[in-house]
Amino acid sequence: MDHNKANIRALLQRYKDGKCSREELEHLYDGLSNNNDDVDKALWESLLQEVETAQLNDQKFEDLYHKISSKTIAISKKRTVKRLIPLWAAAAVLLICLFGLYLYNDTSQKTTPETQRYTKLVDVAPGSNKAMLKTADGSVIVLNEAQEGIIMGDEITYTNGSEVAEPANSGDGEVRYELSTPNGGTYRVTLDDGSIVWLNAASKLVYPAKFSQHERKVEIEGEAYFEIQKDAKRPFRVTTGDQTVEVLGTSFNINAYPNERFVRTTLVEGKVKVGHKDELSSSIYLRPGQQSILKNGGDISVREANLMEQVGWKEGLFYFDETALADAMLQLGRWYDIEIRYDGDVSRTYFYGQIPRSKSLKSVLNILEESNVRFRLTKEKTKNVLTVLSAQ
Repeated sequence: MDHNKANIRALLQRYKDGKCSREELEHLYDGLSNNNDDVDKALWESLLQEVETAQLNDQKFEDLYHKISSKTIAISKKRTVKRLIPLWAAAAVLLICLFGLYLYNDTSQKTTPETQRYTKLVDVAPGSNKAMLKTADGSVIVLNEAQEGIIMGDEITYTNGSEVAEPANSGDGEVRYELSTPNGGTYRVTLDDGSIVWLNAASKLVYPAKFSQHERKVEIEGEAYFEIQKDAKRPFRVTTGDQTVEVLGTSFNINAYPNERFVRTTLVEGKVKVGHKDELSSSIYLRPGQQSILKNGGDISVREANLMEQVGWKEGLFYFDETALADAMLQLGRWYDIEIRYDGDVSRTYFYGQIPRSKSLKSVLNILEESNVRFRLTKEKTKNVLTVLSAQ
């Protein structure tokens, strides 16, 4: 057996086993197009018996390769009594047809504006532990996704005790860090005083390596849950946009995403004072179970809150209690890192109940569709898009 025949045979065996790399697949295709009796007929016959019928999807070559490598592209098992061409030729025709069909599909897509924009997307995985830590010198550390958080101290460590980095030398000034989560990410930090802050997706916390002797002050953008250690001599202040929250020792949640209309502060236990930035003298106090609402720097109003609806994310839940469709979509967009779009006149829908955030996006959508809402999940270049379809 010459080198070329041995090479093709080895590639066919890897193809049969579902182990072909993309480069090997291309080489196999070239080999089948340019060889005759070099292809081992017995191996092709075995290969043809292995595969089962399936449809070629409309993804790019990577998807074609993925399906071939996982043995999901196939042909019919039915065999004709009289063979008009050798098996090796039939197999070569099979691959040529598959590539031809794919190129046809790809060309067809380009002629249709609607399909040119996107391709179908099967599912999207849920978010996970993801965050970046920006240090005082501007360098950025991508934090370990296998860990849930970091702890500030004489050195910065993960919650399992392994080292992240050494804190920078403060000198005469305050050393500040920035912990940020992307869409689809969550993380927590234990601050210098023992207080713990959980960050939801697409959020940012700015804080000092060590608090001063007179006050503890941090800044938040996005959503975070706080458990603050009591220290009567050092009040804890959280600034976000036009609002400042002052506490001594308590647990509360702040939702302050830039793309939402309100800043919502929800008290779980203890006592907090909420006011406009630098105007705490005219602040209001919240009691457990209450929520303050600040709209675009206007007046602050107070209402009773469903605590689980506000802090369910920290417990790994989407918790809906007469939650408007648009608000629910904002949550899904951040957690699954997808762009939300609306197709025409979407029905006014409200959701009730809870869904684990550990579920894939498709599983969540299947549940939401029980409320007579329809969705289309697609991929546009590198962007995942969820379209809420108009009511029919």
